[in-house]
Amino acid sequence: MELLLYTTIFLIGIILGNFSYIAINRIIKNDKEIKNSKDKKIRNIVSLLTGIVSIGTFISLKVTWKTMTILTLIEYLYIMIFIITLIIIAGVDYKNKKIYKPIIFLGAIIGFVHILYLYRIQNLGMLSIYKYIIYFIIICILTRITEKNIYFKYSYILDIMIICMYMNMFVISEVFWITVALTMISIIISIIIKKQKNKIDKSDILAETSNNIEIPIGMYLCISNIIAMMIQAIEIKIF
Repeated sequence: MELLLYTTIFLIGIILGNFSYIAINRIIKNDKEIKNSKDKKIRNIVSLLTGIVSIGTFISLKVTWKTMTILTLIEYLYIMIFIITLIIIAGVDYKNKKIYKPIIFLGAIIGFVHILYLYRIQNLGMLSIYKYIIYFIIICILTRITEKNIYFKYSYILDIMIICMYMNMFVISEVFWITVALTMISIIISIIIKKQKNKIDKSDILAETSNNIEIPIGMYLCISNIIAMMIQAIEIKIF
């Protein structure tokens, strides 16, 4: 029965991964890419990785077929919805270097409903609800600023702040700071690789600045956050 359970969880992850890839292409209005063989391979890699993440997420809940409850399934789906929103945000940012805010608002609303559910079922403290409300207000304010000033010089930086607020609505502080560390490492490695690939002269400041602007920071944040959640779930002990 355990094998059947984890096979089902893996298949659910693959389905959600496939959905994410299609959603990304629909958002960037690039449906034709799905028909290309290269993009089909990418869709399969994304689906496979999402399946693996799905199993990791379920294992982190520490349940078996016998101990599984409705609440457990709700927690699993809640986490997976968050992960899928991160994948979509990452994909759109990678393709268009743009943060797709509607998916953030959708995820935030689902998260708030989940918190209210836990408050009713498990007597969750009001502090968690207040935290959600505060983060949501900040997200709304930053979104309003970026939409009102489309050509604002630092709009992408504000978008990154929105993602950070969104993540803090779902994960504990330890996971978030691991995410920040992994993101910084990823960006540094990306800059080094790009400099080596493009052979940019260090004295060419304009070229170097232009190259850095193309780095999809949002994508690195989202992927790092998923990895950080998996690391936290493993519960590594240092003796």
